[in-house]
Amino acid sequence: MASSTPPPYSLNPSKIHQIPHPNPKNHLHNQHKASHRFHSSSSITSSSSYTTTGPANGKVLMPSSPSCLQSHHSSLLGPEFRRNRTTKVISKRNLSSPRHCHSQGRSASAAAVDFTARILCSSPEDLWGPRSVLHSPQHMLRIPEDYCFVLRELGDRDRCPPKALVFLQHSMPLMRNPTEQGKLLTAAIGGLGKMGRHDLARQVFDFGLAHGFGNTVYAYSALISAYARNGLSSEAMSVLSLMKASGVRPNIISYNAVIDACGKGGVDLEITLGFYREMLQNGICPDRKTFNSLLAGCSRAGQLEYARIMFDEMIDLGIGRDLYTYNTFIDVLCKGGSMELAVKVIPNMLTNNVQPSVVTYSTLMDGYAKLERHEEALELYSEMRSLGIQLDRVCCNTLLSLYVKSGMFEEITRVCEEMEVMGIEKDTVTYNSLITGYGKQGRFDVVSCLIQDMRERGVASSVLTYSTLIDIYSKAGMYGDAANVFLDFKASGLKADVVLYSSFIDLLSKNGLVECAVWLLDEMTRSGIEPNVVTYNTIIDGFGKSRFLVEGTEDWVRGCEGDGNQIGRIFKNLTKGIVQPMMEEARRRSEELFYLFGLFQRMVQQRVRPNVVTFSAILNACSRCNSLEDASLLLEQLRLLDSFVYGVALGLLMGCRDAWIQAQSLFNEVRRMDSPTSSAFYNALTDMLWHYGQRWGAQQVVLEGVKRQVWENSWNEFTLDLHLMSSGAAQAMVHAWLLRMGDIVSKGQKLPQAVSILTGWGKHSKVTGASTLRHVIETHLNSIGAPFQLERFNIGRFVSPGAIIAAWLKESGTFTVLLLHDERSQPSNSLTFLPNLEGLLYILCITVPTYMCFGNCLVVPSRTPA
Repeated sequence: MASSTPPPYSLNPSKIHQIPHPNPKNHLHNQHKASHRFHSSSSITSSSSYTTTGPANGKVLMPSSPSCLQSHHSSLLGPEFRRNRTTKVISKRNLSSPRHCHSQGRSASAAAVDFTARILCSSPEDLWGPRSVLHSPQHMLRIPEDYCFVLRELGDRDRCPPKALVFLQHSMPLMRNPTEQGKLLTAAIGGLGKMGRHDLARQVFDFGLAHGFGNTVYAYSALISAYARNGLSSEAMSVLSLMKASGVRPNIISYNAVIDACGKGGVDLEITLGFYREMLQNGICPDRKTFNSLLAGCSRAGQLEYARIMFDEMIDLGIGRDLYTYNTFIDVLCKGGSMELAVKVIPNMLTNNVQPSVVTYSTLMDGYAKLERHEEALELYSEMRSLGIQLDRVCCNTLLSLYVKSGMFEEITRVCEEMEVMGIEKDTVTYNSLITGYGKQGRFDVVSCLIQDMRERGVASSVLTYSTLIDIYSKAGMYGDAANVFLDFKASGLKADVVLYSSFIDLLSKNGLVECAVWLLDEMTRSGIEPNVVTYNTIIDGFGKSRFLVEGTEDWVRGCEGDGNQIGRIFKNLTKGIVQPMMEEARRRSEELFYLFGLFQRMVQQRVRPNVVTFSAILNACSRCNSLEDASLLLEQLRLLDSFVYGVALGLLMGCRDAWIQAQSLFNEVRRMDSPTSSAFYNALTDMLWHYGQRWGAQQVVLEGVKRQVWENSWNEFTLDLHLMSSGAAQAMVHAWLLRMGDIVSKGQKLPQAVSILTGWGKHSKVTGASTLRHVIETHLNSIGAPFQLERFNIGRFVSPGAIIAAWLKESGTFTVLLLHDERSQPSNSLTFLPNLEGLLYILCITVPTYMCFGNCLVVPSRTPA
């Protein structure tokens, strides 16, 4: 989970042991040696946070409490709460190791090198060349080394499986014994795996198995690697099981391959670590590739705590970290939002004589970009160029994405020109980045030019390209263009993936078509595509948003076949504005509530782990329910996903004062996220409380957010910025801000010439200028009689002369109006609870008098439970 304030974890130069430890059982679990690794006593929790019992009990390298690195309270939160906020594929991340010359380090004769070059230069259709050369007496290839060399080279440098198969077919009879046949078979399986033809690799393996020379650890390991390269984790694990059942003992290559497959295939990290424990139990000492694969798995799973353990454990085993290790660890930190720690890895790399590469800087830049910290990302780019590190395509793509998001269009042109000079061709990822950025900026003319340029250059559109176009057009209300993109996608012959389906579901949900979205979810599952947490979040977020029913959707849900025609029909109706007045709203929401209940059950059954966006969506849905009873029923479903978050939310909704104690742990956890995510959660929780009459509770949540700086630069003594706040949070904030100003006035201090409240005028609203927040605040200020008016030349700012607002604050009835109460309260004692004005002033670092005058009233601030 991204974090603006990462847990402390210092980077000290690591001391690499000179003598490796051949027996991990005797060394992996020495907790006292953790202090010299990547820690400093002043800034990191002690190593006792981890439980590192020996392999004998099947538990290795597992933290006793993975969240102990974050907070002593956070153990109350399930791991689901800390998951990544998105599972969308990021194809521009480059974590591959540097490739060396293919022939380097391989023993091959000059004849083999010459023969390989002749095959590589031949056309894919020329399959007779290898046969004629093999059957001529002059080819002089050594058996079996040269034959294996040719197959490996074909896998590395060619993409023509028929050549490899023909060469294998005519080479196999030349092998003199089963051992040589097994070596040739292994080389062929590996080569086909590198070509992406795992299906052919399996056929070759089965052939060798049937003829008695394929039942070797090397052949099994090569097949596992072939599956791993293609992200087929289930198949890789199946081959490992077959291997053990056949009496072949896996070696380190086998385990490394299956661990790599699990990481690439998105297998649960617990299962991946299970293979690691198994290899330790079998007395196999892990190597650098083992840990690199484990780190890559942690990166994809977003498990920062486990990655730290693995990163440190390499030193205990005397295994040096290489460039790939550091880059992968940096990627884990970036995905966790720990950017301050990620940049500190570079000095540690230099200490250990590992030079950062373009991948190192690209990963860091991408991490900052995702947190919208563009200036820091560009500073890293300047540092990289000052070191003389050349750009590659991945770095260019990241840089272009940064410039587009920042609106630096001249720099975009410069980078594109630089790519042309350096001979770096734009690929699908380049265009996807540009299309996404320009689309979000509303530059649809540029988007059209980019699409045309892709076609002229022969750059094939990916499924992500179509998903991106549908997403940006739909969000802009350009449903006709989205429909055309959808038709182009159908004609392309590409297979829809989870991202494309999620784009359609998001479109339906945002238009309130929850019933249709659930139907499409079923269709998605029937097509063999597993929905992810993003898919479910979009449907939950669409609850209660429906105002009109698009014509034709009822027929769609009643059983129409999912050939894509119905999606096109919905697009057309949205484009034409063909809508029907919706059924009575309360009845519609009750039906949607029924669909959501089924949705939560499905998430549990499919083991889709929720994230903080899920919780925010549920809280927002509660605010749109017909009644408190319906909201309580919906909130009850949260118990299935995270009982702790459910307990806090329900406790605050019911006015249970004891819930504030547990709420502190929740707020501390939310604080670790990036600002947009944490503010969205605070907004959703506050809106729910405000909507159902828990006004005091809503104000306390807002004050907790101010204390933790959730809304950056929102609070000033005489200026209140509500741009990033929801309607409930903004109203609660107005009351707290005015109460604070009342305290200033009561002390005899003068207010400035004018005080102001900023809401924004609706620049980013669907209808430009129609700011929902501005209307809500205007109505609320009028309801409490606050003397604010819209500024003449800025309709997004409410102003009031200091003297007038001071006079209003001194009126006897003002304090009563500003004082907020809860409709429901379950106090744990008989104290009378008043707003925590003392806590408010404490948050602002202002000394609070025991007694304070407010107008003509003498008020004794009451202490309320935190």
